[in-house]
Amino acid sequence: MKLVKRSQKLSFMEGTSGTFNRMKAFTAFSKSKNPKEYTRQYVDLDQETTDVVAISTSVEFNFDQMENDEVHSKLVDIIDGEKIGADAIVTLLSVDLSKPGATADSFVATKRDFVLVPGTEGDKLEAYSYGGTFKVKGQKITGEATSTDNWETCTFVEDGAGI
Repeated sequence: MKLVKRSQKLSFMEGTSGTFNRMKAFTAFSKSKNPKEYTRQYVDLDQETTDVVAISTSVEFNFDQMENDEVHSKLVDIIDGEKIGADAIVTLLSVDLSKPGATADSFVATKRDFVLVPGTEGDKLEAYSYGGTFKVKGQKITGEATSTDNWETCTFVEDGAGI
């Protein structure tokens, strides 16, 4: 049995050229599943029964703003620009380096659209930081990711499309 480190779960954001850029200098990046439950009690039973009928994934984040970082520039543009609707949607890619893909040097990955919901900013003295929540905006797409630059950027191929 081997421990899976947090650093083996990398996150990327789709840039303007379609390349996925690594999300660096994040001090928090925790996912929540937020299930929607349907609970009822049938007349012929003494107890309630519950089903999960939907799941709304969200990601709480905080990052220290860095200059010349494409991901930070895009997020700050959305937050400071108070963008709404389609202008506040980002595409995130999660790569699990603990799960090798079907082809050499590839790893299991999931891609999904999220809307950026701004939270706090400037609450540290050491660095200018931003925080908020990414809330699910689209279907989860599974596939595999590869990188040629030590995971500074990566390429995603959807399951069934072949690498």
